[in-house]
Amino acid sequence: MCSFFLRSLTLTLSLAVVSAKPSAQLSETEFTNLQFTVQKLDAILKAYAPYKEYVPDYVWSAIDGLTDEQKTQVVQMVNDYHDGKFEPKNYEDYLAIMKKSYPAIAGTYETMHTKYQAQVDTLGPKGQEFAKQTEAQVFADASPDRIVWACHIFNGAKSLISNAKALLLDADEADKIDAAFPEVVTFMNSKEFEAYSIVVSNLNSLDCEKDRKQIFDTIKLMDKQNVFTSN
Repeated sequence: MCSFFLRSLTLTLSLAVVSAKPSAQLSETEFTNLQFTVQKLDAILKAYAPYKEYVPDYVWSAIDGLTDEQKTQVVQMVNDYHDGKFEPKNYEDYLAIMKKSYPAIAGTYETMHTKYQAQVDTLGPKGQEFAKQTEAQVFADASPDRIVWACHIFNGAKSLISNAKALLLDADEADKIDAAFPEVVTFMNSKEFEAYSIVVSNLNSLDCEKDRKQIFDTIKLMDKQNVFTSN
């Protein structure tokens, strides 16, 4: 559930703000080649702080408590990934890369994942399988090309949302999910998630190379807070 949550949260919460502070919009090329900075990271954290009720406390506390050194390594890791310097295939691969190249944040990431996995282990069999498949899909969908990555998320969103909602309607699974991931359940019952679901339901299947303009326009539509597609 948490993999599903983290995959959706960035896009869905951006629908929550009706009006945003005006700022210069990036072009598709600028967005694709954007170099992440600590200032941008701080802006994103500030923009999403009002929605921390949807984030497990151990996740938000770790993110909110990042030191300057850790923020610098987060930024470097993001830029290295989008420069094509590494491409992890699973959690173990990702953790090994972090321990070698970004040690200041590896321990924090490992602790979060350990706590998440402990919660997954309390779910029913369908919930555990959903979490396993979703985590694998997160790595499969990731791409150094931001447009392609977003395309993969958009293309998989309908089935992901449908399967997640089905779990919450399953009497044998719902109570265990609510006990393990109450923030996720709150999120899925929120107006932000409802808005995202409406947008997703109207998306046609996208060609990740031919439909780049449409994909970028969709990203801009969802970035109501102007933190991802602006300077």
